[in-house]
Amino acid sequence: MTNSKYREFSLHTRNEDIKNIGDKTFDVAIVGGGITGSGIANILSENSISAVLIEKNDFASGTSSGSSKLIHGGLRYLSGGHIVLVRELIKERNYLLKNLDIVKKIKFDVLTGKSQWNRHEIKFGLVLYSLLERKFKMPEFYSNNYRENSGVDGYFTYEDAMTDDSTMVIYNIASAYNNGTLCFNYLELSHFKEYNGYSVLTCFDKINKKDVIIKAKLIINATGPWANRVNKALGLPENAMMRLSKGVHIIFNRDYFNIKNALVFRSGIDKRQLFLIPRDHVIILGTTDTFVDSPDDFSVNNDDVEYLINSAKNLFPFVDKNDVIASYSGIRPLMGKGDNPGKISRDFKIVDYGNVITVFGGKLTDYRSAARKVLKIIKNKLKIEVKSRNMPYINYSRPDKDQVEFIISHECPVYVNDLLRRRLPVLIYDPENAENFKNENIDKLSGLIGD
Repeated sequence: MTNSKYREFSLHTRNEDIKNIGDKTFDVAIVGGGITGSGIANILSENSISAVLIEKNDFASGTSSGSSKLIHGGLRYLSGGHIVLVRELIKERNYLLKNLDIVKKIKFDVLTGKSQWNRHEIKFGLVLYSLLERKFKMPEFYSNNYRENSGVDGYFTYEDAMTDDSTMVIYNIASAYNNGTLCFNYLELSHFKEYNGYSVLTCFDKINKKDVIIKAKLIINATGPWANRVNKALGLPENAMMRLSKGVHIIFNRDYFNIKNALVFRSGIDKRQLFLIPRDHVIILGTTDTFVDSPDDFSVNNDDVEYLINSAKNLFPFVDKNDVIASYSGIRPLMGKGDNPGKISRDFKIVDYGNVITVFGGKLTDYRSAARKVLKIIKNKLKIEVKSRNMPYINYSRPDKDQVEFIISHECPVYVNDLLRRRLPVLIYDPENAENFKNENIDKLSGLIGD
């Protein structure tokens, strides 16, 4: 399938782009193809800055496809006094709602009562939240036994937003590529050296099993949980403030819970905040928040599942782990100290190491803020003029029909699971029908690798 509006961006063009890198020297090489790296690639492309992005696996294959899929203003951060952060998140959320068709409003019911939050505290928080939104609305309390248990006396309803995290990454990647920035998945940094004033990156092409040399003036480390590991490979110090926390989500059939809105409730075990989020054919329950040592630890073990199941039993006694139809996890990079990961700031930190700029932490909602701040540093280093207002802007979308063919031609999936998990993530939003979807599109998927 061809489309004159966008450049072809496929497995074929990926391999051709690698062949043609030759002796090119880029202004910037971005390591990391998640939401932070893709946003930076996009804003650089909008400023015609010569850049290349490399990702060791598929785009959005790490944290950026393992989130709760929410674009939120950070209501819960108000309890920690993070007013400035919440105001920035609300601003970004509202921009994305207005400008992206993949970001939609979603209503949340937040429970109150003995087993939940104090009614007056939640009311105050929602009033402050609405004031920060600059559209004050007095929250209304709905008094009923929301679930048949003695610990709930009612709920408040408020609005935030949701998206598909991996799709947002892919849209930024595609926008950057259409603006001239080279973007490579399955291209892993293996060696680094400084030569004649430039950074020389030796990367291993996992598809064609060969080394690729990339030269650049500046390097952006946007690898999220892998930031310390990449800094070490670049000969830079690790940041002792960065901690890793794993968030596990489990998935049920949409009809399993009789809820209309998303539900915010406290765990019956330790009072942590949890969500039940209706999405397409499923409802997602999450998330855990536990420290881990490795950024590669995406395992979902029995303890994670049992915690989520038992946390929800106070509200839904019928919940059983045998009814879980799928699961996924993501690793959060956190910046701060403390024994409770839930109380460590979700804000990002940018560290300038000379010719390497590292972004630590960050969230899906404020990726554009991180991109603009990185752009400002690049501007000063390259001594160039740039534009950043309302950027990065996504200038890409999918058609309503023939999406599988379009995605294969314009979003560079390499393996079949790249499409099923991160382009049209039926493995999350319709896992019970994933095999049927694959069989129905078997001919279209024949140009990709693997099962």
